[in-house]
Amino acid sequence: MEHEHFTYPEAIRYLAKKYNIEIEETEQTAEEKANTDMKESMYLVSEFAKNYFHDTLLNSEEGKAIGYSYFKERGFTNETVKKFSLGYSPETWDAFSKEALGKGYKLEFLEATGLTIAKEEKLIDRFRGRVMFPIQSMSGRILGFGGRILTNDKKAAKYLNSPESEIYHKSKVLYGIFQAKQAIAKQDNCFWLKDIPMSFSSINRE
Repeated sequence: MEHEHFTYPEAIRYLAKKYNIEIEETEQTAEEKANTDMKESMYLVSEFAKNYFHDTLLNSEEGKAIGYSYFKERGFTNETVKKFSLGYSPETWDAFSKEALGKGYKLEFLEATGLTIAKEEKLIDRFRGRVMFPIQSMSGRILGFGGRILTNDKKAAKYLNSPESEIYHKSKVLYGIFQAKQAIAKQDNCFWLKDIPMSFSSINRE
């Protein structure tokens, strides 16, 4: 429950599925079902976003020329780019939002995850024009994103994170833990660099 930010019933279902254990469930209340459905929809939207940004980085002209070039200049290998599902969000105001809506994802959940900002009937991609770092839970689910702007726009924040949500709690998440958990378990050791400022560009470089 602590690592995955699950409720108790969600934790039971997760473990039962993982170890192929059958469980008998009592019927959820309408409120519990609505909350579970909402969180699952947010996970699905976030997973779609991760794949969209990663595909844009690797296969679009803008993504390759701007995003991928940036990662290569900073010393990231192809393996690292793929391992961490790094991505790129186009500079266009609403490229991601239009693509997500076109695929059937609801604006309600695009807003709930902070991926889309709706202003006076206009849609704005929160992370437009940024290289993208998906933030994953211990089990690999996408909780949120970090984005780094590549222009010299002094009015825009250099680094931007997803806002707090039902599935993303910044203080309870460690970037890269999903990729590092096997090595941590194998070594039975983990070093925590507390209170040391570190930008995304300096993390997990190989």
